[in-house]
Amino acid sequence: MNKNISIRLFCEVTLRVGEKISLQTEQSHYLKNVMRCKINEKILVFDNNTGEYTAEIVNIHKRSIDIEILEKTKPRYVPGDVWLIFCPLKKTRSDFLIEKSTEIGLRKFLPTYSSKTQTKKVSLNRSRKNIVEAVEQCGGTFIPEILPISSLAEVIEELPEDRILIFCDESLESRNINECLLLDRPEKVAILVGPEGGFSDSERKLLRAKKNILPVSLGNRMLRAETAAVVALTMWHGMVGDWLKKVDHQNHES
Repeated sequence: MNKNISIRLFCEVTLRVGEKISLQTEQSHYLKNVMRCKINEKILVFDNNTGEYTAEIVNIHKRSIDIEILEKTKPRYVPGDVWLIFCPLKKTRSDFLIEKSTEIGLRKFLPTYSSKTQTKKVSLNRSRKNIVEAVEQCGGTFIPEILPISSLAEVIEELPEDRILIFCDESLESRNINECLLLDRPEKVAILVGPEGGFSDSERKLLRAKKNILPVSLGNRMLRAETAAVVALTMWHGMVGDWLKKVDHQNHES
């Protein structure tokens, strides 16, 4: 991110150098009334297709702001091939899980409900807003997808056979995650963290019958679901994924 530019926004449209676009009403309000931006001021913008750009404010209208795309600052970078399967939590805890997981890096969220899930609704609009804000803040150029909520049985059934399911087993009976990742080094994964109260015996049976499942322990203490998601994603990125690779943001395209 350009250290001299503090404002960074996501644009739904595909961006191109030399084009002028009108920002959304909410973004225009933010720039005009919150940040008190003026004409000729520079901001950073990015799309989910080509990358990040420097832009200049060229017109400020009553309810909209026009910007001109000046130059490309970095290409789109797609995180390592990891999905997160999670059970919805209370609002603020779900927000934390989504925000921090997005910052760490993943490609897809799959909300699911199990027999012990206390909250069985997910606001896709709220979740997507949290995802976008997290990407804006962390300097990313990729917006993870979030799917509508479905049952655990459906999620497990529809999971591609070539994707390893990393089951974060709260029973603490499985091998430690670092040992599993060092041995198996799975590069295409879905990480499953459970609900408050864990999984039922029938759900454990369903999970362990799944091909390509990798049950892991996250240590010697019971972690809250949002903590488990952050720990598991961090361990995977540190031992298998993005953090082992030196990323050339000037030449990377995906």
